[in-house]
Amino acid sequence: MRAAMLFALGALLVCNLAWTEAATTGTLTTSNGQILDASGNVVVLKGFALSGFEISMTMSGDLSEGTDSIAHDWDTIMYRAKMMGFNAARIEWSVDGLATAAKAFTTTDCDIATTADIQASMLPPTTADTPQPTGTPTLPQQPPTTGTTGDVCSSDLPNTSTQDRYVYLVHYLCGQGFYVNMVYHSYAMAYGGDKAVLNETGWVQDWVSLMTQAQESDVCQDHLIVDLMNEPDAYGATWTDGGTLPEDVATYYLDAMDALYPLCPGCLFQIQGCGQITAPIYANYGDGYCTDPSLLGSSLSNPTAFFTTLLNKAYLNQVVIAPHVYGPSVTDAISTSSGSALYARLSESFGYLNKKGFCAGSSCHIFTVVMGEFNVNFGQTADVAFWTSLVQYLNNVGDAADGLHNAIGSFYMWAWDANADDTFHSGGLVASDWETLNWQKLGALIGNNTEFTYGLDLIPWYLPGYVLPTGSNSTNSTSKKTATSGAREAAAGAGMSLMLLVGTAMMLM
Repeated sequence: MRAAMLFALGALLVCNLAWTEAATTGTLTTSNGQILDASGNVVVLKGFALSGFEISMTMSGDLSEGTDSIAHDWDTIMYRAKMMGFNAARIEWSVDGLATAAKAFTTTDCDIATTADIQASMLPPTTADTPQPTGTPTLPQQPPTTGTTGDVCSSDLPNTSTQDRYVYLVHYLCGQGFYVNMVYHSYAMAYGGDKAVLNETGWVQDWVSLMTQAQESDVCQDHLIVDLMNEPDAYGATWTDGGTLPEDVATYYLDAMDALYPLCPGCLFQIQGCGQITAPIYANYGDGYCTDPSLLGSSLSNPTAFFTTLLNKAYLNQVVIAPHVYGPSVTDAISTSSGSALYARLSESFGYLNKKGFCAGSSCHIFTVVMGEFNVNFGQTADVAFWTSLVQYLNNVGDAADGLHNAIGSFYMWAWDANADDTFHSGGLVASDWETLNWQKLGALIGNNTEFTYGLDLIPWYLPGYVLPTGSNSTNSTSKKTATSGAREAAAGAGMSLMLLVGTAMMLM
């Protein structure tokens, strides 16, 4: 009798724990080269990057530019991003960055912009080369409030720790309906990079720790994406050699996914390429997935062994290819930056993966490809040519329709703010004042204008076809308690109930 009761109790405990895990995990996946949500609907990511947590800033931008809440208030900044048609955010982190003491970003002398001012800031000037609104458009969602009285901006940001703040922002963005891409980002060691990555086992545990905290609220269910390592080429690392790292990139990726998949079986795992930056591929940092030995020769790294192992992993359908592609203003690959040379380079590196797929023996898999990062400097003629060719390639139209790849609709543009790029000066989606939208870049993403016939299907709020991401528009869509401790308390409550049940069962025995 006692054995039977203990067995039943054990089964109850296992079922309860399994239910708890299922209730706090998302259900994104991929199939036949597309991202699918829990209902099987196709998801197309229209994203932007946010930087700051990978360095000592302790926030995505310093929120010190501009004159009012349009630039100073985090909630209003993200509201504008959502209204402009974006539904995904790429938010970077490093171990050193999250360990830095949190700086205060709440502004107590902040001019609160009116709804009319915010709306006007999101309408294109009549001189902008981009589709104009018809008539007087109506906001599909009202701007958020700051959650306090008086001239206070970003009042909801926690100051307990930088990691708590990072997780709060992740939860906040999910609550606003964004798909959130958490990206480990470090610089090369020669430039003061995050030394935590030099301990591969510890680095995996750092990922597990952060994801465990991110999973403490179910607000991100069906909305989390993990970009495992930003631009491994910065470490001299390749698919088969670690460079300055103790293990090769394939080992880092596989060990991280092995550890994270049980924690978040519905998360997507974005992987960046590496080891193919020289001739004949000339891939950018963050690109490099070619597996054709006739193209790689003896000098470039071959990811065949990685992909072959991946074919037998339970999380195969969670893996997304996320290359970085830039123009001549950033990369040295000038000879392959436009036209047929660019098309060949992209198809040889990653385009084939979403068309023919990767095969090992009789096993094949078509991968989903997302543009993990790009930008363009419209002040440089060569970059304009690059952008024109890249957008045709991503749309699979014109002379870019090479029959070797399918259209690629999902992307993340680097970055929301112009301040994030202080090296190449490509500019952000907003100017350095954090208020003025960059209508040339937005027009390039929207398309259907004089300069750019093709865009990437970005649809802002004032044009037909705009879709409002599902989420709350309140300042604290995810309260600090929910973001950092709510699930702990819920788990503690569940644990107490189980302890009482155990005690009762033991007394009955």
